Amino acid sequence: MQIQVFSIPMEGDEDAVAQLNLFLRTHKVLCIEKAPVLAQGRQYWSVCVEYLQRRAESEPARHGSGGSAGEKPKTDYRQLLSAAEFARFSKLRQLRKQLADSEAVPVYALFTNAQLAELARRVPKSRAALAEVEGIGDAKVQRYGSVLLGILGTMADPEPAPPSLVVPAEPATAAPPAELAAAGVS
Repeated sequence: MQIQVFSIPMEGDEDAVAQLNLFLRTHKVLCIEKAPVLAQGRQYWSVCVEYLQRRAESEPARHGSGGSAGEKPKTDYRQLLSAAEFARFSKLRQLRKQLADSEAVPVYALFTNAQLAELARRVPKSRAALAEVEGIGDAKVQRYGSVLLGILGTMADPEPAPPSLVVPAEPATAAPPAELAAAGVS
């Protein structure tokens, strides 16, 4: 275990904030403690970060790799889902977080991101339809079905608009043969 301490001025030092954020993204963080400090008339945050040292810290972080070897790459649901589906997916993730916090369990113990994405795509309207999503069994339907159906019902796609009526143009009337002949067209 390693410790790194950062001093972040409370006003105006975006570089220090960026440096802390970069450190947090590129290290396996165990604990963060922060405290406001007033020294020599300056206010700043003292941030102490406990982290695990990686085997080779000189290696650049692998974005989107999911971390260590053997783990699946992370899925970017923003690319996989339509804008409306992603909005539903985001709301479902917020709901999952609230439920997990209230039950003091990790979020993945309730629903995986893949399950939430499938719910966002399908927008089930019944408990039976919820149970059709892989990994959502009777127990989860019983426990969370009402709240899921309630939030999905508020976010369902609006009914498709009726197709616009296209008024066909008046058919062109052919000139009578006598008029064509008078015009010199045979």
